[in-house]
Formats: sequence, C-alpha cells, structure tokens
Amino acid sequence: MKKFVATADIRVKDDLKDAHDFFNSLKNGLGLQFLNDYRTTLSKLTINPFNEKRYHNVGCLPLETFQFMIHFTVDEIKNTILVLAVISTYKDPKTS
Repeated sequence: MKKFVATADIRVKDDLKDAHDFFNSLKNGLGLQFLNDYRTTLSKLTINPFNEKRYHNVGCLPLETFQFMIHFTVDEIKNTILVLAVISTYKDPKTS
C-alpha cells in the first residue's frame, strides 16, 4: 500500500502552538511530548487514512496519549491528506 502525503492547513500551526504552550505551562517538556504524539499519530494516518471517516468527507483520528483529534480530508487520486485542525476533545467548546 502506498503511503499518503500529509499537509496541513495554515491554521493547524496555531492549533499545535497553542496546545504546545498550554502543556508546557503545566510541565516543562510536556509540550514536546504532545508534538511527538501528534507526529506519531500523523505518521499512522499516512499509512491508512480510510478507517477514521466521521462525517461527510472529514475524518478524525485521536492522538494516542493526549485528548486531541486530528481532523482531515483525503484525496485518493493525489494520495494526499489535508489536516484541517487539531482539536482538543477535553475542552468544553462553550468555554473556549
């Protein structure tokens, strides 16, 4: 099976920075652990992005350790994945 190439919407950088900074504020080095969890999950996604379709054409894959989900779309013709957002599944959206 051919691996997919993942790219991210420009706003994903902000999602990752915000989460990194938040976790580092709790404990030094925790932000780096979050980013490593994101990279590991993204790597798994590039191998098989088809098992995680949640709604319409958007898939969601939870990170292994942290309570976040990668939201993405798949272009099967171009063998690409577009990461749309990395969102906390822990925070109440009404208070964010």
